[in-house]
Parts: sequence; C-alpha cells; structure tokens
Amino acid sequence: MKDNYAIGVDVGGSHVCSAVVDIEDGRILSEPVTTPVDSSAGAMEVVAAWAENVRLSMSGFSCKVNRVGFAFPGPFDYDRGISLINGVGKYESVYGLDVAQTLRSFLFSDAGDVRMRFVNDASAFALGEALYGAAADAGKVLALTLGTGVGSGFVSDRKLVVDSPDVPANGWVYCLPFEDGIADEAFSTRWVVKRYRELTGLLVDGARDVAERYDTDESARKLFSEYGARLAAFAGRVLKKFGGKTLVIGGNISRAYPLFAGPLDEGLRAIVPGAEVRVSELLDRSALTGAASLFV
Repeated sequence: MKDNYAIGVDVGGSHVCSAVVDIEDGRILSEPVTTPVDSSAGAMEVVAAWAENVRLSMSGFSCKVNRVGFAFPGPFDYDRGISLINGVGKYESVYGLDVAQTLRSFLFSDAGDVRMRFVNDASAFALGEALYGAAADAGKVLALTLGTGVGSGFVSDRKLVVDSPDVPANGWVYCLPFEDGIADEAFSTRWVVKRYRELTGLLVDGARDVAERYDTDESARKLFSEYGARLAAFAGRVLKKFGGKTLVIGGNISRAYPLFAGPLDEGLRAIVPGAEVRVSELLDRSALTGAASLFV
C-alpha cells in the first residue's frame, strides 16, 4: 500500500471510468477501466456496475489501494455520499440512495479499511487541471466545462473553494444571470445551435459542425466571435470577484477555442489585466485525477 496512491472514479451518464492515480504528481498508474452503465436501470444494477468498475481497477493494480475518490454529476450530497439526482433523465433510481454505504456493501466487505470521498464532476475537472494540468502553476483558478451545460470549479492554493463570498454557492456558475437568461443557456451547445439557426436558418448538432464551416462561412465566424466576447464578459466578472487571473476551459466547445480565442482573450484581459486562458491538458483524465486528489 502506498500513501500517495488513490483510485479516481469519473461517473458519467452512460459510463464509469476509474484508474489508480499517484496524487503527488497526478500520474495515472493503471490502465483506465471504462464500463458502460445503463442510467435508466434499477438502483442495485447501477451501483453494481459502478462497483465492478472500481473492483477491476483495484484488482488490476500491483499493490493495495484503500482510498477512492468519486466524481459525480449533481445534484448530490457530496459530504454524505447521497444521490439527489432527480428529473434529469438519468440515474433516477438512485435518488435518495446512500451511495457510499451501498458501494461499501458491494465492494469492501473483505477489503479492510477503505475510505471514500465524493466531489462534483466539474469540480473534479477543476482540481485535476489546477493540481496536475494546465493550471498547475496558478494560485487561483476558475475552470469551466463548456458543452451540453456549463460546469464550473474554483481552486485557490490547490484547494477547492465552494463556500466563500468570492464564489457563487457551491462554486456553480451555471445558474448565474447573463443577458436575458442564465449562463447554462448562454454558453452551452444549446446556444450554439440556436444562434446558428438564427443566423442561417440551418440546424446543426453543435459547435463541431459550426467549426467545420468556419473557413467558408461568415455566419460561423460571427457566431464564434460573439461566443468569445460574451464568454469574456461573463467569465471576466466572475474571475475578477474571485481574485484570480487564470481561466481554464474544457468540454466539447473548448475544442473550438482557436476560433474564439481572440475575442475571449482580449475581452477577459480588459476586465482582469494579465488574465490568461488555458485549455484543458488532461482532457477526459481531468476528473479522474481531480477525484483522486481529494486525498491530497
């Protein structure tokens, strides 16, 4: 058993992935194990799939690891390990379930003293990038995941910040007001689809479709310019209140960052002099390492 080893687990809507992580430097020490999960299945079937995934990571490693950090989507009682997911079309069956205790009954009856901790998946992304990834040298970091929704995490001096006058409740920006709605509508894939249809009358699946048209489509260029400027106005305000200078972006829309980098970088620095944007380095490994880092 090594004191600097922990298993990081990233629970997604259709799969779960886990691996052994060296929490000193963020290295992933085992081949990540990915298991499909039917999020519409019964509670015991769902938890059994999660447990089997973690068991495979445990058994496939050369020495015993007795700490497991889970990155879960919300809503979730992360302190107690109880799922509060309801009305979002996935994992309805585990609503109100003591996930920590149920997992323990599946996994740890003969595994000795195993510790479990839980964190929001976007917060895990933030921790992974702030401790081991794109912002490992930064003191205060605002991390945003831009995709089907807008996830967020705030990290200061390598610690997650969820309860401070300088950050929104739980560190979640998705519900903050922006323009005529909230951030989740303003910067998600839904906005990209809606705005492109307004400009062209055409329906696309998301940012990737628009990005592929960038070189030949003036509307695509206009859309990304607007996206960058609007994101700068929003993130700049949040980052300034937090007292940070580093914005890390991830998620599917971040892959198009070169197409909106100009207006985002310029607009951000106009609000926070010296601010910089960094794109996720760890990608789909951010949440794994961030979840494991709960034991740092």
